[in-house]
Amino acid sequence: MAKRQISMKGVDKEIRGRRRSKRVPEGDYLLKVMEGSWEEGEEYDYINWRFQIVKGVGGKKHAGGTLYTITSLSPKSLWNLRNLIFASKGKNMAGKVFNFDPESLHGDIVGATVEDDEYTRDGRTTIRSRPVDFFVKDKFEEASDEDEEDEDEDEDVEVEEEEEEDLEDVDVEDL
Repeated sequence: MAKRQISMKGVDKEIRGRRRSKRVPEGDYLLKVMEGSWEEGEEYDYINWRFQIVKGVGGKKHAGGTLYTITSLSPKSLWNLRNLIFASKGKNMAGKVFNFDPESLHGDIVGATVEDDEYTRDGRTTIRSRPVDFFVKDKFEEASDEDEEDEDEDEDVEVEEEEEEDLEDVDVEDL
């Protein structure tokens, strides 16, 4: 393997422990996309994402926490990247071939459903929180407003089935 020159200029001098997702209650959150990096997988490559919690379950108590997830480039898993791009940019890229740079989403706010993820490594079982589905931030705000109204009323409310949302196809250059 060839050597590469690496510059550590601008790297924080503080050495931290392993990166870990903040453990938060399961539910819907607003997340800010902080970083996305390409990674090589055994079978399929993937994008490793880092998010910062903006708002969600428990109010401001968890704001500022960090969550991590991946979006696999496996054909069976591309729906998750499609949802993230749609949540971030409002563009449905399903059925398109396009060049994608994860940095194009940096700084965007998206809605996400966060669930517990249990895994075992080196004989040690760990539970972490991770985003498992993404949606436009307006859907989070609507859900939050409805939840607050429901709590105030203390009444049983029938839930109507949501109509499937028509997603607009767009040109890749708009990304």
